[in-house]
Amino acid sequence: MRRAAVLAVVLVLAGCAGGRPPLPAPVTGYLRATDDQTLALLPRQPPEPVDASLFDGVRPGTDRWWLAIAHAELRAPFAAQHFDCALGARLNEQPRPALRRLMSRLLADADRLTRDLSADHPRLRPVAAIPGLEPCQRADQATRDSPSWPASGAVAGAVYGELFSELAPDRAELARRIGHEIGRSRAICRMNWPSDVSDGQALGRSLYARAAQEPAFRADLAAARVEVAAARSEGLANPGCAAERRALAQAGRGAASAP
Repeated sequence: MRRAAVLAVVLVLAGCAGGRPPLPAPVTGYLRATDDQTLALLPRQPPEPVDASLFDGVRPGTDRWWLAIAHAELRAPFAAQHFDCALGARLNEQPRPALRRLMSRLLADADRLTRDLSADHPRLRPVAAIPGLEPCQRADQATRDSPSWPASGAVAGAVYGELFSELAPDRAELARRIGHEIGRSRAICRMNWPSDVSDGQALGRSLYARAAQEPAFRADLAAARVEVAAARSEGLANPGCAAERRALAQAGRGAASAP
């Protein structure tokens, strides 16, 4: 019963869980390709991957493991459902075009910056460096061999956490916590080292602060704020919230869902 409940979260929250889902085309970010201000807070050389303890702390088949599978879906509009419980809404119950546009463009920025950094400092993923270590998601050889640092999922998670904290200020702490857990899921999935995740989260917060200065972003944010307010007024709840709370509590992080 317990596993079935969390599996329901996976089905509700995730459309698919690939290694690095393709972006809908055409998508352009808010930042210019030459804008590297978001990189200023990160070290240009990643630390050595010495911390593998988390891989033993969250075992395959546990509730938190299944939630990590769901968190691998980062594309809009699917990823909005990760924040249903934090906001007390069903964000995908109706089309939310402004929210989808915001998330897609921010993901495009996160993807480009992550690829630029990882090209400069390629680093083996845990599943490539540790024999026999299996990820919690589908991963072909190209994905296993792709660079681990910084964790692109952690960048996106932090960006989304900042976004939803601004769209629903009264749930800001909960939204940021979910953004943090999305990043942490990349290490639970054995796809990134914990230090890849922490660096990715720093990059995501910096990226969001930079994107928020753009007029196009502000216009989209205003439109999305109306959509999110409407979603919250619909009085709908995601049936997977109890399972999400249990999964996060199991991992010792506390529940991130609204009461």
